[in-house]
Amino acid sequence: MKRRITLLPITIGLIILAVLTYFSGLLITTSIFDYRPENRTVLRLPPYEQQPFIQGDTFSLLSWNIGYAGLGMESDFFYDGGKMVIPPEHLYEKYYAGVLRQIEEFNNIDLILLQETDTFSTRSYYQNHYRDIAAGLGSHQGIFVKNYDSRFVPVPVHQPMGRVVSGLSLFTRLPLAEAEKIVFDENYAWPTRLFMPDRCFLAAKIPVNQTVSLVVINLHLSAFDDGKLRNAQLETVSDFMKTAWMNGHYVLAGGDWNMNPHEDDFRDFLSGDEAFSIPLLSASSVFDSSWHIAFDPDFPTNRDVSAPYIKGKTPTTIIDFYIASPNIEILEIRTLYDEFSYSDHHPVFLRFRLNPTLPAKI
Repeated sequence: MKRRITLLPITIGLIILAVLTYFSGLLITTSIFDYRPENRTVLRLPPYEQQPFIQGDTFSLLSWNIGYAGLGMESDFFYDGGKMVIPPEHLYEKYYAGVLRQIEEFNNIDLILLQETDTFSTRSYYQNHYRDIAAGLGSHQGIFVKNYDSRFVPVPVHQPMGRVVSGLSLFTRLPLAEAEKIVFDENYAWPTRLFMPDRCFLAAKIPVNQTVSLVVINLHLSAFDDGKLRNAQLETVSDFMKTAWMNGHYVLAGGDWNMNPHEDDFRDFLSGDEAFSIPLLSASSVFDSSWHIAFDPDFPTNRDVSAPYIKGKTPTTIIDFYIASPNIEILEIRTLYDEFSYSDHHPVFLRFRLNPTLPAKI
């Protein structure tokens, strides 16, 4: 008995030492290999034979946060109060097959913007979403930029999220002149920033003529902050958009804004889903009425993931939408509602026209 009592403090000390060694090693290794993107990067475009300028003036676009094919209707997420970290493989395979099937049906859409496309992540069983989706969109040229690259996300402790490589994808049937990645200012201190996304937006220039382009932006703003970070990111992207417009271009941004398009409370949707609004966050706060904020008010684009989806009970909202410069005419906006079968977001379809009768700038 005395020997056990004597050994107990030593055992506890060894456990504490092992834990400290593990976390110290994790921080050192992750710091050494931390992904630190340049603030602004001009992207190398793959070779693609196309007309030098777009033909016509009316085009289609679709935006969808595919939720790394892990957040379909049966899933919840630990960071939002749920239990799931990595989806069971059978659910992941179901969601991913559904995502690929739907995207292949979008082959006739001119522009496709995707968020949370993984290329080498534990949570998506190390499958390369960008490569697989590009293979199914044979008529489109593709671009991928990382906005999340962490060698090991150590939370939650009982089941760490592990390796994450994820980002934004753009696919287009239209000619591309250039594309660049613009990284938002960092707001996370060390060591938190080692395990968080490096948020950015992707801006692609599609030439209309020798001097004017359609500038298409794919973005995914931050979540799980008090709002200051998202508002700062909104200011950055709005300044970029307004500058491009003042320089005579057509400008259109879409994606997951993680805020509502307007401050107004949403009524319950035609789908029967319960609606909620995100307080003190809206895209309309930095764009005047000459800009078009396009969304479908009848259906939600995003759901709460603290529990699996139950129609009529799960809180839902609109955070996926488009903002277009005054010289773009919105012809159709439609949420492709499917009861969140394969993602916690719905795809949002847009049809628009470049309108030369409207001033490119004022």
